[in-house]
Amino acid sequence: MKAVIPVAGLGSRLRPHTFSAPKAMVPVAGKPILSHILDDLVDLGVQELILIVGQMSDQIRSFVDSRYSFQTQYVIQEQTLGIAHALHQCRNLMAEQPILIVLGDTVYQSDFSVFRNELSKSAIGVKSLKGDLRRFGIVEVSEGQVTRLEEKPENPASDLVLAGVYYINDPNLLVDCVSQLILDRRTTHGEYQLTDALQIMVDRGHPMTVFTVDEWYDCGTVERLLSANRQLLTIHEGPILGERDFVIIPPVSIAKDASISSSVIGPHVTIAEGVTIERSVVSDSIICEQAVLQDCRLEESVVGANALVRGVAAKVNIGASSELTT
Repeated sequence: MKAVIPVAGLGSRLRPHTFSAPKAMVPVAGKPILSHILDDLVDLGVQELILIVGQMSDQIRSFVDSRYSFQTQYVIQEQTLGIAHALHQCRNLMAEQPILIVLGDTVYQSDFSVFRNELSKSAIGVKSLKGDLRRFGIVEVSEGQVTRLEEKPENPASDLVLAGVYYINDPNLLVDCVSQLILDRRTTHGEYQLTDALQIMVDRGHPMTVFTVDEWYDCGTVERLLSANRQLLTIHEGPILGERDFVIIPPVSIAKDASISSSVIGPHVTIAEGVTIERSVVSDSIICEQAVLQDCRLEESVVGANALVRGVAAKVNIGASSELTT
C-alpha cells in the first residue's frame, strides 16, 4: 500500500506561523503535525509515500528525508486548488496498488490496523458528530455502503462527517474521476474537491464503505492548534526532564536541549528544541524552536521560532524571528 499526503495548503488561518513554515511543520504536542501522521504510517508498515508539497517544501523534504526511511516521492502543487487538484498532480504515480490518502493538517487518534491487509472495498474514515456540521464533508450510508457525499452542505443530510482518511482500492478509477472533475472545471466552494471525485466513483457503481475514526484534531487555526496540543498532551505526554531548576505541571512536552530556569511550565505546554525560558510562567502554549522567553507570564500562546518575548504578561501569537518586549 502506498500513502498519499497533500501538504501544499497555505495555512492562511495559522498565520503568522505559516509565513515562515509549511502548515504541516507547525509543532503540536512535541512534534510537527506531519510527524504525527508519518509515525502512524510507520506503525502500519507503509513503505512508499507521496507528499504533495507547495511553498517552503524544502523544510518538509529535509525533515522527512532525515527522520524517515520511506521511499518518498515529492510532487509540487503550484496552485492550491483543492485536494482533488492536488491528487491530479500525482496521477501518474498512483499505480495499481491500493492507496491510503491522509490529509496533512490533522492529527488522528484511531486504530488503523485494518489497513495492514488489503481491503476488498474502498473505505473512508467518518465520525458521527452533533451540532453545526456545515463546515464538514458529509457522508450518507445505506446498509453499510456509501450512497452520497457532499462537501460542506448548507443542510447536512447526515451526522457522519468525513475525517480526512481515505483507503482507495482502485486508484486508477479515482484518477479517472479526478481527471473528469478537472476536465469539466467542476468546483465546489471554489476548489476541486476530493468529495466530488468520490461521488463520481459511487455513481459509477464503485463499492465504498466507511470505518470509524475515534478522534481527530484539526490544527487549521491557532485556537484549534492549541486545543489539539491540550488533548494530545493529555493522551501522550512528552518526556519529563530529570534534574531541573524549574517547576513542571503536567502534561507537558519539553525538548531535551531546552534551557529553562526559575520558571513554572504547564499544564499543556509544548517546548521545542533550543528554547530558552527564564523567570517565566507558561501554560497552555506552544513555544517553537530557538525562541527566548524572559520574565513572562504566558497562557494560550504560540511563540514562533527564534522569537524573543520579554516582560510580557498576556496571550500572544507571534511569528518567527519576531520580538515582543515591554
